[in-house]
Amino acid sequence: MADTKILLGNDSGIPIPGVGLLKTTEDDALFLDNIREIANLSMMRKEYNTIIHCRNGRILVEVGGNQQIKVRPGQLLLIPAGKVVQPIMVSTDVDAGVLLVSDKTLKTVLAGQINIWNKAMYMKEIYVVEEAGWVEGIESYARSLFKATTPPVLFREMMTSFLRTMLLMICEGLIQHKEMTSTDDASTTHDKDLFNRFLQLLAQQEQKRQQVSFYADKLNISPKYLSTVCKKVSGKNPMRWITEYVMQDCYALLKSTDLSIKEISNRLGFPNSSFFGQYFREQAGMTPMEYRTEHKMAV
Repeated sequence: MADTKILLGNDSGIPIPGVGLLKTTEDDALFLDNIREIANLSMMRKEYNTIIHCRNGRILVEVGGNQQIKVRPGQLLLIPAGKVVQPIMVSTDVDAGVLLVSDKTLKTVLAGQINIWNKAMYMKEIYVVEEAGWVEGIESYARSLFKATTPPVLFREMMTSFLRTMLLMICEGLIQHKEMTSTDDASTTHDKDLFNRFLQLLAQQEQKRQQVSFYADKLNISPKYLSTVCKKVSGKNPMRWITEYVMQDCYALLKSTDLSIKEISNRLGFPNSSFFGQYFREQAGMTPMEYRTEHKMAV
């Protein structure tokens, strides 16, 4: 797989079907020139932010378990870490590049602009932007580095520069999106930083269905203050965010695994499968088994 290139990270890693050796350190980034090298993007949803540049063909994916997103040539598909994503259709003539970036690297590279990404991805749910012709030039630059017989001495610094340019251009596109400017933002930088930390903490939990106080304690603030900040920054209270993330995990396990309802209930921290079924039905409008029958994908 000659096109698979590791940008950052150390020598540790795990084999991922369809990709090869994928680094799993906290400061990873991975560039693939051909989307067909990835057998299952959903396997990497928890750790990586995914950026897909559609050069030709059509792509249709489902994000968050219930939202279908169409991507056409000249567009970028943005999938934030922690989001459930399931490919529905990839046309036979598709030509697309893929960039996977860990949360830590994304935050480090974007620095003060990370709030733009988080607002667009988690609050406004903007998953597609126009690339306006600039991506091809950046990708060409990256390929020239990868194909060098001898890696440059400053290879890591060059790759960091590549990532920052790519991500800043994406943020520029997000800023111009009508959804980003449709409402006034009265939250402070401190509020946004705290909210981002809450989302990152939430995404990292294996069992996300916890009380607001659980997350507030880990952030060293009161539940009331966390609620105030979440409401101010996103318009949603923290319990709503918790529920949405729990449901993403529910959707993913029901659709992409053969685990029993009881096993899924146990994995997600529910007291029993009956409680899990009631919880799921209240949120999805159907039972877990009904959802699985309607949406089950081959694994």
